[in-house]
Amino acid sequence: MEPISVKVENTGMSLSIEAAKGFLAKLAGPATEELDFLLYDSVKMYRLRNQLRILGKAQKILESAKSEPNVVPFRTLIRILEGAALEDDETLITKWAALLANAAKETNSFATHPSFPKILAELVPLEAQFIDILAEKGIVEWLYFRKKLAERLQTSEASIDHCYGNLFRLDLVRLVDKSVAMVGSVDNYIEITPFGKSFLLACCPSE
Repeated sequence: MEPISVKVENTGMSLSIEAAKGFLAKLAGPATEELDFLLYDSVKMYRLRNQLRILGKAQKILESAKSEPNVVPFRTLIRILEGAALEDDETLITKWAALLANAAKETNSFATHPSFPKILAELVPLEAQFIDILAEKGIVEWLYFRKKLAERLQTSEASIDHCYGNLFRLDLVRLVDKSVAMVGSVDNYIEITPFGKSFLLACCPSE
């Protein structure tokens, strides 16, 4: 079996690795050496490519915002790199890169919360689309939203129910009895929780 260094050289990624390592050094500070194994993960090129993509995207987000990267708390940084290594969906890759960039953007940022990488790792693309669309709508009537979302995402209402179940478990969305605001109404409405809004903001590229 060829060593990982040879395989990397053959794919033309050696320059990308050096650039990514330079950026990673700024994020990790003194812990940089401890992260080498993440970039040279035992011959799994799939993980390596994803990590390089996330680092590259995060760096571009910071450059667009004209922001220099700060050191990210190690327990948050390592969870982001580990979670991102397994992602191949473009929407979720963008969220991973945004989470990393926002965590690096300012010291003590809410985006460094260690639970955010864990939550993002537990989302599938359909759930990410669900919560992004809900964020655009605000508070909506559940049964109507459920039906229209299934049509828009070309899936079943049962699949939307499964998405809601996981998002609810993660405390990102909740059902609201709008009778509190509308006397006589018994319809259930759905909205993003305050914690869910913080999570989405952390995973959104900076303006």
